[in-house]
Amino acid sequence: MRITCNLRETVARVQKLIKNDFNIVTIDQFKINVKAGNGGPGLARYNGVGGTGGNVYFVAKPSMAFVDIKKELNSKMRIRAQNGDSSSKTSLLGSNGKHELFDVPVGTEVVNRTEDKLIANCTVPFRRYLIARGGKGGSMSSAYKGEKGESVDVDLHMKLCPNIGLLGFPNAGKSSLLKALVPEKSVKIGEYPFTTVNPQMAFWKDTLEDGNFSTLPQALTLSVLDLPGIIEGASVNRGMGYKFLKHLENADIIVMVVDCGGFQLKNELDCPFRTPLESIALLNCEIERYDKNLLKKPVVCVLNKIDILDEQGREKISYLATDLRTHQWVKKLDNDEMRPKNAIRFESVVELSAKSGNVDKLREVLSQLRHYLHSMKDDNSPAEKSSQKQRLR
Repeated sequence: MRITCNLRETVARVQKLIKNDFNIVTIDQFKINVKAGNGGPGLARYNGVGGTGGNVYFVAKPSMAFVDIKKELNSKMRIRAQNGDSSSKTSLLGSNGKHELFDVPVGTEVVNRTEDKLIANCTVPFRRYLIARGGKGGSMSSAYKGEKGESVDVDLHMKLCPNIGLLGFPNAGKSSLLKALVPEKSVKIGEYPFTTVNPQMAFWKDTLEDGNFSTLPQALTLSVLDLPGIIEGASVNRGMGYKFLKHLENADIIVMVVDCGGFQLKNELDCPFRTPLESIALLNCEIERYDKNLLKKPVVCVLNKIDILDEQGREKISYLATDLRTHQWVKKLDNDEMRPKNAIRFESVVELSAKSGNVDKLREVLSQLRHYLHSMKDDNSPAEKSSQKQRLR
């Protein structure tokens, strides 16, 4: 299979960011203390003005690995700008402190850890983003005392931008589905929960019917992200909590993978068994608690492991798939506590066995949905748009 230059560039860009041969994300967050320079003191006798302290800027670099941030800081995890100079008899205007410029990968989010507020989203290559402002120099208005520069504890977050993000409870078959979509990808698969402990990215190369890689403009190279499973109660930090869901914020499509046989984390009294319908509802609720904006994204439901069901079981799953397609599934919930306030309206529902490797129907759905999202021209009529979405069902 011939790989195009576009694919090589896409893979290379992600590998530079992740810096892992298997595209496994081992580090996606750093905690850093940032301190701008203090203003220099003025000179009251001669009305001298102290220099302004230097600012701290983050500069977005497109070819930088996220893990190299720690290396750039020599593991000290703090950034300091220069203080402004004091006013003196020979220099009544103190020199300003030098600004501190620190490189971060493009796409890095900078969050004030204390206030939990976004300071900057470093998305534009080579742009400077102000993180901490230097203090003003001492003058008459401040009794010639220099102001202190801003000091802030920040969290640096790396957020991936996958075309497709896989979401589900542990052991739902997300890794098996990733392997089925991208057979050449090395994926750890096990018959136990939390096989995947770190996010991992793979690249699905769309092919033509003859098996050759398509070089046409409409050909697809989709990045697929497999996330560690979340569990019921992730909102109160059960399991791995929400810490990996941030990588879905920039995803084009979310694929919810559900075990047709139901889910139970452990065979214990405090871990109740959940049916496929209840699993979907609980996943919906956990997403809702994390960020309601994720519910606005196109979501495809994959009812996995149909190969383990008997005829009666397959019939029940078929009825569930119908309810999901007609958006009637919430009404079938008996437990009001599981009923989400904002129910997901699935773009498509696919029944499959990822273990068998036969995921052609899902490939077709994802290709059509991605084409609808990114290739639809502005002059399409509402009727044409509705027709395109209807083909996804």
